[in-house]
Amino acid sequence: MSFGVYIHFPYCLSKCPYCDFASVAEGPEHDRYARAIACELELRAEAFRGRTARSLYVGGGTPSLWAPEAVASAVAAIRRHVSFAPRQETETTLEANPGASDAARFAELRAAGFDRISIGVQSFDDAVLARLGREHSGREAVAAFEAARHAGFDNVALDLIHGCPGQDLATARSDAATAAGLGPEHLSCYALTLEHLAVDVPMARAAREGRVAVPDEDQQWEMSQAISATLSEAGYRRYEISNWCRPGLEARHNRLYWTGGEYLGLGCGACGFALADPAEPWKGGRRWGNHRAPARYFADVEAGRLPEAWSEELDAPTLLRELLAIGLRQVQGVDLGEACARLRMDPAPFLDAAQGLHARGLALLSGAHVRLTERGLDVHTTAVLPFV
Repeated sequence: MSFGVYIHFPYCLSKCPYCDFASVAEGPEHDRYARAIACELELRAEAFRGRTARSLYVGGGTPSLWAPEAVASAVAAIRRHVSFAPRQETETTLEANPGASDAARFAELRAAGFDRISIGVQSFDDAVLARLGREHSGREAVAAFEAARHAGFDNVALDLIHGCPGQDLATARSDAATAAGLGPEHLSCYALTLEHLAVDVPMARAAREGRVAVPDEDQQWEMSQAISATLSEAGYRRYEISNWCRPGLEARHNRLYWTGGEYLGLGCGACGFALADPAEPWKGGRRWGNHRAPARYFADVEAGRLPEAWSEELDAPTLLRELLAIGLRQVQGVDLGEACARLRMDPAPFLDAAQGLHARGLALLSGAHVRLTERGLDVHTTAVLPFV
């Protein structure tokens, strides 16, 4: 089973109006937060004893605002408690926003042991960036990529968003072309989502009230098709609904989520998942989410308490349904036979569901292996309903 470590850093310079992540526009408490991560790790380490981690991911928020020496302290604490695979087999990623203050830290972050950086560009169009509430410009986005290269990062990921207020098809295509022209190893291209979020964000309220116009589903689909064609022509391979990469450079940490792997989530707003016994996954597991507010998070961990806002027990049927729903986001699909055998579930009803999708042109079957067609990927949420 895959296993990875995730640290959530909740601090940002400003709060984007579309963002529902656990983030706050406050000055970071650099050293205190690193100490809190180490405290939480001591409370959770026993649940992950015997695992070997193959990824470490620092997300947010804006982790590139975290003082490099404080990041290094948190990472050192993790390496003291968690066994990692050899460095050549381990992916270590930190998210960054464009901007001079972030880019100035890239060399120090590289020296701290990070070998991959993911830059939240979102768009290269200044008007689109302004409507998204982003603090950087298109020129600064390009400069951030160049700074990452200069700092020694030979594995750089860029994030784009399409379907933004005021964005049209030409702008979405241009963003993809500009990103591909820079030559990153990985690209994530997400559609703006304002429904079913963790919190009711300002942009969602503005859209409901008619104060902000966003492209409809058909327009978003046209944008996604244009982006896919642009990236494919540039030599990128789509391996998940919203993710493209150079051959062999898939995001290892994200893939563990899509394949049912375990993850040790640490920090304000972080989520984690551990099986009761990795050797016997049919016994189920437990998932949790930490407090989203830094004050509540600090209060618990500094008092020696787990900082959990919620937790849930997951039995084998639930794990299988989730694995199929999330795993089918991958272009490669899911081996139903293997998944059902691992969780001691009868594959027959799931194969019947897959046959139904095949008949509708939404999936392809090869024995017990199922993967969605391009049409199926476009309507993934609907396509996976028979499995959940």
